[in-house]
Amino acid sequence: MKKILLLLLIGSLSLSVQAQKKSKGKGKQEKTNYDSLATAPPTVKSSKKDDKKDKKGKKDAKSTSVNYTPDVVAPVADTSKRFTGIIKYRMTSDDPADRDSIFIVFGESSIRVTMFIPGYREDQVFEKNMIANLIDSTFLEVDTKNKTYKTEKITVRNEGTEFSLIPDKKIGKVMSFACQEYKGQMTTNEGEVFEIACLISNQHSYISAMDYNFMNIQPLVMGYKIVLGFRTKSAENENTYIMAYKVEPGNTDAYFDLSGYKAL
Repeated sequence: MKKILLLLLIGSLSLSVQAQKKSKGKGKQEKTNYDSLATAPPTVKSSKKDDKKDKKGKKDAKSTSVNYTPDVVAPVADTSKRFTGIIKYRMTSDDPADRDSIFIVFGESSIRVTMFIPGYREDQVFEKNMIANLIDSTFLEVDTKNKTYKTEKITVRNEGTEFSLIPDKKIGKVMSFACQEYKGQMTTNEGEVFEIACLISNQHSYISAMDYNFMNIQPLVMGYKIVLGFRTKSAENENTYIMAYKVEPGNTDAYFDLSGYKAL
């Protein structure tokens, strides 16, 4: 079984999830203008006498290089690309038999995650539903069969997991959507290190959260942009892929209506 799937399942069974609001300067925010070119300084004319001195001095002088570092700009929510709707993801691994699904429902201020978990029989599939309310920082595990839900604080699960991601200037595609690629590593609170890569959509903004990691394992939002692709590689070279295969924009209020449910 894939390690990332196991981490997600263990966290879901414990009824909690980790959400992060990262501050500027920790390497977890989106950086912009990485391809901008610095303008060369203006050329100053010199006399022939000065040219001779310069040529003589250049023989012994060491060359120096100037590193033009672009300014780091804080992410800004793009309301023109604001997204609410359902994005469906497939979870696969190096084993072709591994093929699970995760549905992510993006609401106005809440995110609902539905995980489809294979059962003991070949035709058996269990469903886990969880809702993160980003306004009051609560996390709900929803039992759709018994019409009940349990509430926890959103910061309980997997506290201490760290992400280190930087853009690599590559543009990939998920379906027909252009996505900027970020690479780095994830270190769990138990010290396990994964190589990770994310594909961040340029067309889908979620303006209710700057950054959000489901269970503090799977990045869903980075810099107000929605993650359409996520890959991990363990220390044992085991790969896990979570890739969007369908985007369904629309109103999702009904998915967060628990008026007919009972709190436990």
